[in-house]
Amino acid sequence: MKKYNKVVLKIGSALINESNSASSQIIENLTRQVSGLSSNTQFIIVSSGAISQGMNILNINNKPKDLESLQALAAIGQQQLMGLYEKYFNNFNRLIAQVLLTHDDMNDNGRYMNAKATIEKLLLLNVIPIINENDVVATEEIRFGDNDKLAAMVANLIEADLMIILTNQLGFYNKNPDKHSDAELIENCSIKDINIDEYNSYEKSDLGTGGFKTKLQAVKMISENGIDAYIASGLESDVLERIFSNNNVGTYFKSEK
Repeated sequence: MKKYNKVVLKIGSALINESNSASSQIIENLTRQVSGLSSNTQFIIVSSGAISQGMNILNINNKPKDLESLQALAAIGQQQLMGLYEKYFNNFNRLIAQVLLTHDDMNDNGRYMNAKATIEKLLLLNVIPIINENDVVATEEIRFGDNDKLAAMVANLIEADLMIILTNQLGFYNKNPDKHSDAELIENCSIKDINIDEYNSYEKSDLGTGGFKTKLQAVKMISENGIDAYIASGLESDVLERIFSNNNVGTYFKSEK
């Protein structure tokens, strides 16, 4: 396996959408693995889950559709989400920092370079950046729409070596496993061999905003810059340790460079 010094880890809403106890268990497991691997690798975490945490706090079962409600839930849930990361990284004496980005931060050159410098400084200080879209101020017209693309933008921003997208699926299948019992997991894949337009953006969980199409789009965005990718299940035991031990897990996308 190649030496991956700088890794963007995206943790999807599908993993942080259950009760507080289930979300806590998943985050505890992943923070343990990240902390154990951090002696040789720098991690930048892109985390979804603020809206679902806000829903848990207010006991809301159905995700609202209007932007104002989603922004309010994100404002309520973001603190809870960061509290979970802080709690479990503290167990391993690791410091974290919250970084909230908007689409404008990625499109404006000055803000883009400032975000890059800030994240790189945090890494030099041995602090783990935890990044999310700034849902509270983003408008419907400029929202990233999902954190898969945000993870890809961050990977390109900091010139990462690898991007890992963790979701509730084992990886990339030749057909939708929720609809086809004979769907087969693809262990190794080249993004150039996939027609992304064949995939439906709306096949997603109620609590997510992407779907598998956005994951493939994210892989394509980084592949052109020589960044490898994994899509795997965050529900699998020791999934990060298995990836870095070169075990067969999820779907591996080798970059085009």
